[in-house]
Amino acid sequence: MKRSLGDLVTAPFSTKNVSRSFYLLVLVPFALMSYFSAQYPFGLVVPLYGFILLVLKKHKLFSYPRAGTIQKLLGLIVVFSSFFAYFIVSPFFPKAVFYGFANYSLCIIGLFLIFFHFHALKEAFSPLFLVVAFVTSFFISDLLRSWFTPFIPQFTSFIASILRTLGMAATYSPSNPNTILLSTTQGSIWLGIAWACVGFTSMYMFSIILVIIMSEDPSSTKTKVIWSIIGVLGTFFIGIIRLITIFVGYYFLGNQYGGTIHSYIGYILFIIWSVIFLYLFSRRSAISQRIRRIYIKT
Repeated sequence: MKRSLGDLVTAPFSTKNVSRSFYLLVLVPFALMSYFSAQYPFGLVVPLYGFILLVLKKHKLFSYPRAGTIQKLLGLIVVFSSFFAYFIVSPFFPKAVFYGFANYSLCIIGLFLIFFHFHALKEAFSPLFLVVAFVTSFFISDLLRSWFTPFIPQFTSFIASILRTLGMAATYSPSNPNTILLSTTQGSIWLGIAWACVGFTSMYMFSIILVIIMSEDPSSTKTKVIWSIIGVLGTFFIGIIRLITIFVGYYFLGNQYGGTIHSYIGYILFIIWSVIFLYLFSRRSAISQRIRRIYIKT
């Protein structure tokens, strides 16, 4: 089939070809970051998930008007500047790689400015928030550790009281404030509760999920706040259940099987709770109506 000269000229600028160019260019900074961050493969999961979010938003992204000439020039400057972000970041973060998260974030912002109207930048929030949240998690963890470590003995005493309520021989001593002694039929087992055990990681990860969900959801602010509180409280209680399950495993099954439970139970419970919460949130309208009917009857 023959194509006219006009078709040949406009074809590279069609929505289909522009979308291919956009996603190809988005993959470039991800590939560069993968190369320079090969020793931290887990960290690449976060920007990869961000890229998937951008793909899922394809129809919404390309419903925005195209960028104007001045905005495209600004975007080109931002993309070009992204290659030099290392020299700004490295004095503050000595372990920063030459092309890392800062470069990636700047490049994505620049590409948005090149391809879409300025208002489309809000669609970049979720992918970039994932990157920022992951990078800052270590610093936030260190900050909160310094604040909450003095309260770990009280938390340990609380866990010990729950274990005793369940009928287990669990002893907490102020002389070993972060440790619980389990007196089992196989002998005594000393188990400590450190900062890594209190559930910060699961709480932080769930908070990231919450921010992404709530930023994309059209519900009212009141609904978002209520469900965010439910999600955070649920995650806290899941953390308590995780610790209790670990202690129960050590108490009844010994060190070997208790250690196995310790390694996997956190991931299992977190996934289960996330699925339950997302399902309940998706059914929030039906749940609200049912609660109203029950309230009216009473």
